[in-house]
Amino acid sequence: MMSPFEAAWVIARRDFVATVYSRSFILFLLAPVIMFGLSFFVAGASEQAERGANQPVVALVTDSATADALNAARSRLAAQTSEMSFPKLRTVGPAQNVRVQARALLADQEESYSAVLSGTLDAPVLTGPARIDDFAGRRLQLVVDEARRSAALDAAGARASAAPVAREVTANAAGNLQMLRRLLARIGQTLIFMATILLATLSLSTLVEEKSNKIIEVLAAALPLDSIFLGKLLAMLGASMVGIGVWAGMAGLGYTYFGLATNWAEMPDVSPAIGWPLWIVLILLYYAMNFMVLGALLLGIGAQASTMREIQTISMPVVLLQLMMFMLAVNVVSSEGGALAWAAYLVPFSSPLAMVAFGAQSASLWPHLLALAWQALWVVLIIRVSSRLFRRTVLKSSSGGSFFAFLKRKAAR
Repeated sequence: MMSPFEAAWVIARRDFVATVYSRSFILFLLAPVIMFGLSFFVAGASEQAERGANQPVVALVTDSATADALNAARSRLAAQTSEMSFPKLRTVGPAQNVRVQARALLADQEESYSAVLSGTLDAPVLTGPARIDDFAGRRLQLVVDEARRSAALDAAGARASAAPVAREVTANAAGNLQMLRRLLARIGQTLIFMATILLATLSLSTLVEEKSNKIIEVLAAALPLDSIFLGKLLAMLGASMVGIGVWAGMAGLGYTYFGLATNWAEMPDVSPAIGWPLWIVLILLYYAMNFMVLGALLLGIGAQASTMREIQTISMPVVLLQLMMFMLAVNVVSSEGGALAWAAYLVPFSSPLAMVAFGAQSASLWPHLLALAWQALWVVLIIRVSSRLFRRTVLKSSSGGSFFAFLKRKAAR
């Protein structure tokens, strides 16, 4: 007679081959790549267009000398910051009545001016609604001050040259290092969360077809239910690892291409506190544990469903659970301890996400050993409870029985 682990291996190998060696799995792998590729392309194009459209345009209704001074001051300030940091300035010839002209310019739908700056450098007048003071008003004040300062220096015949700042390059700074490691922690959490939410939810529908075909009853008669659940969970984990390997290979090729073609793909010169090799291993281990813990719960919930309609009904609460656990784990990145951080470390559904962030920010290794053992314990407990509930509510019930059917009968009474 086979041991429980041998039986689980038989189920895992059977489901893994059936899942991976299918045309639908290839389409499943390509769908996220196409979806995210199009999303990044559209988001990048729309962000650039949106930033340009949202940049305020201010009309300069002044004499040519004042307008030139303001444009030159803006150019100097934008060169030290960015082009988007200051409103666009557009020179307009002044009319006889500047106040009437300013109101007409603000009402012009084609030009779409946000404000009108008139007067001189010594007595500037900004015309426009009150809400422009938060951005355009304050930035224009800096432009006017820079133009006045430059004009004063020119009038005095003194022009201060820029003093070059001597640089002493160090390997890193503690503040910058912690900031980058927090960024790495959030990236690690996001990768695990996105991969899990894409792949673990499939566990909901794993047993529906086998229940309708009575195959699960044949398997349950020959093998322990715990082994069946564990085997199916391992098969889904193996299939997800294949998908992650394919996606990682595509991402590596894309990074290599863009890294050779452009300069924006350079990686920051920083490493996780625990080191790159161990952190990458921890990402894979915590992804596996996150998938196993959540997948065991989803497998147990999906085992109670008899139809795809019931699966669709419970999909939304499951996704909300994943999102809540992600939000709980995100708080660990910037927190300094406390009850919320300990909750993220101890709750089994958020523990893998919290611990991968801990690995990016701390060099301690022993907490990871405890965390992995704690998460593995919960996988065993959830599988045991799910298999017992499945045996009591499905295998020992009438045809089409399930926990959901049991609830419906209770509600009907």
